[in-house]
Amino acid sequence: MTKRRLAAIVVVDVVGYSRLMAADEEGTLATLKAHRNETDPIILNHGGRIVKGTGDGLLVEFPSAVEAVRAAVETQSLMADRNAAAPEGRRMEYRIGVNLGDIIVDDDGDVYGDGVNVAARLEGLADPAGICLSSSVYQQVRQQVDSSFEDLGLVEVRTIRTPVHAWKVLLDRAPPDPRVTATSTYTKPCVAVLPFDNMSGDVDQEYFADGITEDLITALSLHRNLRVVARNSTFVYKDRAGDVRKTARELDATHVVEGSIRRAGNRVRVTAQLIEAESGHHLWADRYDRELDDIFDLQDEIVHEIAGHIHPTLERTEGEKLRHAGPEELDVWDLTLRARWYAFLNTRDGAKEAIRLLEIAAERDPDFAAARVQLAMVWTIAALSRWRIEGRDPFDEIDRRAREAYRLDPVAPGAIAVLGYAEVFAGNLATADDLARRAIGKAPHDALVLNLIGLVELFRGDEEAAVEHLSNAWRLASHEPWRYVIANNLAFAHYLAGRYEAALVWAGQGLEAGDYLQLRAVSAAALGQLERLDEAAHQISFVLASRPETTAAELLRNIRWQRPNDVEHYREGLIKAGLPE
Repeated sequence: MTKRRLAAIVVVDVVGYSRLMAADEEGTLATLKAHRNETDPIILNHGGRIVKGTGDGLLVEFPSAVEAVRAAVETQSLMADRNAAAPEGRRMEYRIGVNLGDIIVDDDGDVYGDGVNVAARLEGLADPAGICLSSSVYQQVRQQVDSSFEDLGLVEVRTIRTPVHAWKVLLDRAPPDPRVTATSTYTKPCVAVLPFDNMSGDVDQEYFADGITEDLITALSLHRNLRVVARNSTFVYKDRAGDVRKTARELDATHVVEGSIRRAGNRVRVTAQLIEAESGHHLWADRYDRELDDIFDLQDEIVHEIAGHIHPTLERTEGEKLRHAGPEELDVWDLTLRARWYAFLNTRDGAKEAIRLLEIAAERDPDFAAARVQLAMVWTIAALSRWRIEGRDPFDEIDRRAREAYRLDPVAPGAIAVLGYAEVFAGNLATADDLARRAIGKAPHDALVLNLIGLVELFRGDEEAAVEHLSNAWRLASHEPWRYVIANNLAFAHYLAGRYEAALVWAGQGLEAGDYLQLRAVSAAALGQLERLDEAAHQISFVLASRPETTAAELLRNIRWQRPNDVEHYREGLIKAGLPE
């Protein structure tokens, strides 16, 4: 059944997309995906609903014209920074049109009508990297948005019967702040980092290429579940072009990392790729363009980024291979990888099987900290889903397994982080914050650690800081099966800040990964606050179907938010939604 409603519609399109595709189809698609991974959270944080992608563009619905324009301005600011770090011929610019009008929404959530058509025409009127508004939007935002505007007057556009009164947003371009594109990926027993090639034609840059290689070997060696080929072995292959598979066999490596450095003036480009030795398949690749201000800071930043991507890529790909093997065929690391796959099925049975496999691993090797780290994480999923497995209390198990992991390996970022989560759930926020800061010092681009910091800030009542860290975690965890947990925390942060529409959008993002009780509950509370009671009752029905005895008090039982007003705020929303007290 179709519905009508008033909404702000945003249409985004890429300038010169056909030309970019003709020059480099695969590279253009990868670049667009990378930009979307950075800019989509901006839309979601402002309460926008991404209706659909349109190849090289987006159609987005916002409940507020003000939030729509703020999101558009923030998006163009970020794109300006990202394009500043890209070669001139590879820059990708957006045009954005914003309209406020009546729309038709069909059963699939798609939107139609003149409100959409006008937004599309405004996008066509926008300058490259610019924003064009209808007069109806301008009237709503002129006193609410910190931007200047230029009146373009009445403009005739095709398919629209009457001229459109258009306004241009005058964007204040701050000095560029180049950013890194991050995608998350993981790792298996033996990795060889081959010496990065110096493509600069300047022998003086050899030290930089060698420094990246050496620091990357060190960073990967910090992961206790990896074997990394020593520097002395891999540097034998410096300046020797050869078949990667042959080199890997000679080094007894299962995976190879290779890359290159190119410097021109004060700019440097680093590329890196991860290759599966047996098949020669590329599992991950990325490119980093930077200004060369402080060479040591730059080297540290790039090494952390590369190491942070390699580890999750290998874990995920190796876990897929082990799904159908019996426990007797697997060693302790294989058991841990297979358990991870079961854990993120996001079902009670999946969590139960993951716990069984991890406890076998822990029994086989009492000193294997990674199994305890994963056990603490699986019990966290069980706790948040309100599952009791074999009669055990999940919060007790989180604390027990996290302390075991930390005792076995107190310097590993994963062990520090899971103990931090345990302290959060116990209400010990000062201790949790200290652990989170220690973990991020060791793994600054680890999504699990960034999520922990965001969670601490959420519990403390600093929603804005929480949203910043959690949004970064969301970007870095773009391929992680537990990404819905980050979406859940973002939904709570926006709810507690009173941004109920944004809370609903993030809850929807999380639910795309699977049905999860907490996401249903926070959706219901947000809908209750918005007085959309029929929709709230629909979400409550899912909560009660999962746990018929659920009450507001039961959902609040293990929430240790520091500010009593936050707890009352959530309780109020749940009761408004129709959940029993």
